[in-house]
Amino acid sequence: MENKKLIQMRKKINRIDGKLMMLLERRAEIVKAIGKIKFEENLPILNKAREEEILESVKSFSNHWFISEIFIKIFDESRKIQEKKWK
Repeated sequence: MENKKLIQMRKKINRIDGKLMMLLERRAEIVKAIGKIKFEENLPILNKAREEEILESVKSFSNHWFISEIFIKIFDESRKIQEKKWK
């Protein structure tokens, strides 16, 4: 039988994962809307200054290196969403 504390902690992780997925889905919808604006105004998809600004904010919020890596991946996927939607 599995440890009760471990089961409780995994349930907490599951709840957090559910919230993360919901927030990422909402973020993706906003990314699509931003992509439309960029397309209509003939703006580039990549805004390196904006990404760097967000990463600086992430670094000031947390000293966990992996969070910055997650945001870099989010940026990559966001650009893909915009490129697919408005090409």
